[in-house]
Amino acid sequence: MRMQIRVTLAAMLVLAVVAVRFAGAAPATWTGKISDAMCGMEKHQGDGTMASDHDCVAKCVKGGSKYVFVADKKVYQIGNQDFAGLVAHAGHTVEMTGEMKGDTITVSKIVMPKAK
Repeated sequence: MRMQIRVTLAAMLVLAVVAVRFAGAAPATWTGKISDAMCGMEKHQGDGTMASDHDCVAKCVKGGSKYVFVADKKVYQIGNQDFAGLVAHAGHTVEMTGEMKGDTITVSKIVMPKAK
């Protein structure tokens, strides 16, 4: 009987450890703008069009700045700076999907918002 209780408790402990290990942050989607760390929430250089915002972010990143994501009046770091969609959507308002830990998002998908 005691052996059966020990085995049951050990199995429960293993399941709890596995659940915690794989219960990382679930992917979520946010709407916001891809910017660069130097400009952040500020206006980009240019005339405020999507093309000029794109050019400003691209220039800042080429100069050493990092991509960031601006949403809900906050600036979030982007963990995977090499994500392909960042270059194409720099300066654009997008729907970004990923996992957030603290103030850093690891991006898994970027799409333009659907027109309403």
